[in-house]
Amino acid sequence: MILDIILILLTKIPVFSKKFIKIVSGFLLANSSIFIAWCLFSQRPGSITYFETTIIIIKDIWIWNILITDQTIYYASRIALRSLIMFFLALMFFIGTTDRDLIHGLRSIKVPFTVCLVINLIFRGIAMFQTDFQIIKEAMQTRGVEFKRVSLPQKIRNFVSIFIAIIVLMFKKTEEMANSIESRGIPFRSKNRTIYHYFPLRKKDFAILVAILLFLAFSIYLRIYNYSLVNFILNFLSIILNFIPITLFW
Repeated sequence: MILDIILILLTKIPVFSKKFIKIVSGFLLANSSIFIAWCLFSQRPGSITYFETTIIIIKDIWIWNILITDQTIYYASRIALRSLIMFFLALMFFIGTTDRDLIHGLRSIKVPFTVCLVINLIFRGIAMFQTDFQIIKEAMQTRGVEFKRVSLPQKIRNFVSIFIAIIVLMFKKTEEMANSIESRGIPFRSKNRTIYHYFPLRKKDFAILVAILLFLAFSIYLRIYNYSLVNFILNFLSIILNFIPITLFW
């Protein structure tokens, strides 16, 4: 989580903007639901039992037994924290990285040009999907279609209409894009493609890459020896604190 926060600050993402806060708040609500569901549906016996009850019994066999112990809360917190870490990492990647940065990185490690073009078209398609969705929704609203003050079945029908229109537009734009690629004569098997935008690696980039690789190696080490990061830090601090009086004495 600390590494995620550092990366988000380095990419200068507007964390205090209304849109960012809205996205994070929605995920925190969903993550809380995951935590509650894990507590209600998992069976983890522990040394401390906070709550236990049986909801349904059929022929002396319990179907749903709620058991909330210290181990239940511990594992539920781990799952919620892992989800939060992955969410912030994906958010940092999609907000702080453009499709141009991604394609340049893939070309730098010699990924075939055809694969890079397909990935680029996927990212462009996602952006076009968002734009088309907003345009179609606003067009339907100008014709008197309500999205807020209607029943749930009517909302579903409205969104189905939007997605049908998006699919039709997607086929049209796919044909236009294919004609554009063909008219520009882009060779899919060419190995000598020129690069218009060049991003050289600087000292700061090398430092960040080395730090991430060291963190990865350290995480693998902890996983292999089944050692937690908190215990490692506490033992390391205890060694330092025990070593300081000896040093001062000498």
